[in-house]
Amino acid sequence: MDYSERDEQWPSEFGESSQLLPDQCGDAARDLTAVHYSRRHTTDHRPVLYLIGLLGVGACGFIARHLLAQQHEQVGSGNALMSAFVVKECSTMDQDCSKTMCCKTKGFRCFKKNDKWAGCRPWCAEGPDPTDTDFGPWNCTALGPKTPGMAPGPDYRAKPAPWVQDRCAPTGKDCRKQRCCKDAGKQCFKKDDRWYGCKETCVPGGPDPLDTNNDTWNCTAVGMRTPGPYQGGRKAPWVTKWCSAKDTNCFHTRCCKDAGHQCFLKAAGWAMCMPDCTHGPFLGDANADIWNCTALGGRTPGMARVESLSKYVADWVKTNCSKPGENCNTTMCCADATQQCFSKDTNWATCMRGCKQGTHANDKDKKPWECKKLGPRTPRKWGSPTLYCFSVIRLTSYEADIMMAQVNTDGSVGIFGCDQFDVFAAQGRGWIGDGPEGPVWTEHFQDAPVTRSIDNTAGNTALFRNVWAAVKQVGRWAFTEWTVKVDPDAVLFADRLRQHLRPHTGKPVYIQNCASYTLVQQGGAMMFGAVEAMTREALHKYFNEGGMWRCNKNYQYGEDRWIGECFKEIGAWPVTDPLVLGDKLCVPGVWDCSDQRRAAFHHYKDLGSWMKCYHEGKR
Repeated sequence: MDYSERDEQWPSEFGESSQLLPDQCGDAARDLTAVHYSRRHTTDHRPVLYLIGLLGVGACGFIARHLLAQQHEQVGSGNALMSAFVVKECSTMDQDCSKTMCCKTKGFRCFKKNDKWAGCRPWCAEGPDPTDTDFGPWNCTALGPKTPGMAPGPDYRAKPAPWVQDRCAPTGKDCRKQRCCKDAGKQCFKKDDRWYGCKETCVPGGPDPLDTNNDTWNCTAVGMRTPGPYQGGRKAPWVTKWCSAKDTNCFHTRCCKDAGHQCFLKAAGWAMCMPDCTHGPFLGDANADIWNCTALGGRTPGMARVESLSKYVADWVKTNCSKPGENCNTTMCCADATQQCFSKDTNWATCMRGCKQGTHANDKDKKPWECKKLGPRTPRKWGSPTLYCFSVIRLTSYEADIMMAQVNTDGSVGIFGCDQFDVFAAQGRGWIGDGPEGPVWTEHFQDAPVTRSIDNTAGNTALFRNVWAAVKQVGRWAFTEWTVKVDPDAVLFADRLRQHLRPHTGKPVYIQNCASYTLVQQGGAMMFGAVEAMTREALHKYFNEGGMWRCNKNYQYGEDRWIGECFKEIGAWPVTDPLVLGDKLCVPGVWDCSDQRRAAFHHYKDLGSWMKCYHEGKR
């Protein structure tokens, strides 16, 4: 199933920055019994629970929920106990949860479909579910609490049921009767009493730049989303005339002229058009004012071009933001690089690198942490040389799993360990996770067919020419000294890569990372496609000195051979360094992930093997 509910609300629906919201987490035990049990006793039953546990997991789970519901002051303990029981007795995603009224999967809740079935899901909107085998609508009555923890990311591999194409409404037609949509990634939303439409996202009270007019939407969801990534579209003609430009106040228009921008509220009377917004202070602002960051209208389709980047935070961050051990509940920011403000409860939050929900060993009160992120993470200083890294993925494959794991591991690793980064996907706009600078969404590029090259490799030159056009359009490459294309099945260690690249910075060069006796036509070495590193000077020749039209040929090659030949023709020269990449196709037998000399390893085409290589390499 595709569990994304709406565009910018995926991270916030299941917790600010992918953590469970505190009101959902803290009230889990209370919610359970508010529906099913009376509130009569107020004594401390925890010792009793431990004894009952000896009698059997089933009876223990029932009595634990019964007792926990009657203790408002024991909510934290109740959550911890519930977490222990759900693994034993609660339902999986494919089981009926009408009797257990709880779910094994973190971030999921038991919702009623009808008198015969209830299922575990992260959210529910009354109406049919396009992933169900039948058209029958869901009642969506919540049975029990949401299971504490972070819900899994959206599954872009999910497929709609066969009945969807026959029973659901197409885009551009009123969907109030069908309560479902034919097109991937869309959901039926109410605009007003006269119109319900199929949309990818909906912001209540604001206009939609894809709509035929600038009337506001009510945005009540009717039925559930058809699985698939967001496809976007073209902005309507009225957007250019009516909506606000970036860096101007969009409080009254609630929409933006510029591609990839959305109107976000700072405070009453003031809002600005930006690509994204994190509730809290902006660390590059002139002051420490808190931004509300509520979206006031829909996102204008297209990619937001990066026109300036600051390597540093404002001077006030050191003095106004909190230090480790201090309460950052009010400042919502941290003075030290890589630190993030995490809340324990409504009264206390502090700055840490990461936060694990539950009790922490060094806490004297032994009360659990909710771990809600407050404000932005203070960015690390840019490395030397500076790196812009990107990957191209298929959202419906294992590649999305690997990218989601990279962004959620050890404060973000792989390409997210670079100074700037992007993830490109031809299928549409998909959510990857919370990166070191906030939510990460894929950037769209125009797809192209992949054939077979004359070297018997993937004939993907046409596809990657479109990717490089998207890289130019986004514009991050111009602000770093190196650009690095990294395949999703390559394990990258950014700091080690800097050591290899540093001596060649500032010259129009690219790195030939693969030496092999099989590369006769390439002179025994080439820039292997798993990790393609090139300087800003080399890319400038391609983007701005005629390289894009001069290299519009050689489609019989794979992309890596094509771009290597292209660079030679436009005046960028190769530097051979086979220790950059460990790959069995380049130096047979030399691809041990524990080899600290190498900056990357390839290829690991499933999440388990990728993570295994990463953990071996970081030791």
